[in-house]
Amino acid sequence: MGTLIVGIVLMAIVVAIIISQIKNKKKGKNSCGGNCAHCANHRGACSAEKADGQVNTVVEIDGMMCPMCESHVNDAIRNNFDVKSVKSFFKTGICLIVSEKSLDKEKITQVLKASGYTVKNINA
Repeated sequence: MGTLIVGIVLMAIVVAIIISQIKNKKKGKNSCGGNCAHCANHRGACSAEKADGQVNTVVEIDGMMCPMCESHVNDAIRNNFDVKSVKSFFKTGICLIVSEKSLDKEKITQVLKASGYTVKNINA
């Protein structure tokens, strides 16, 4: 009987967490617990910010399906641009590039197209 009660309580907690996550997602909040204004998934909020001479470029990409796709996109960017860092997220279709100078948007589009991906938007 005690096991059943514990199971019901745990199920209620899990359901409450799931409902909370769904509500937060609908409100545009991220569940990572970080500051969403500095997140690549925040759809461009970082793009205009420059700190310590860094330029943040957020690229929205169609066609990334897995972690290997992330790797292909990252390699394509690193091989064609002078960047400090590049990180892609296949689940959201976002690539965050940090560089010392602004990057050529048309060249980004061409490089990723040659790699088999479609650029939907670039915020730089």
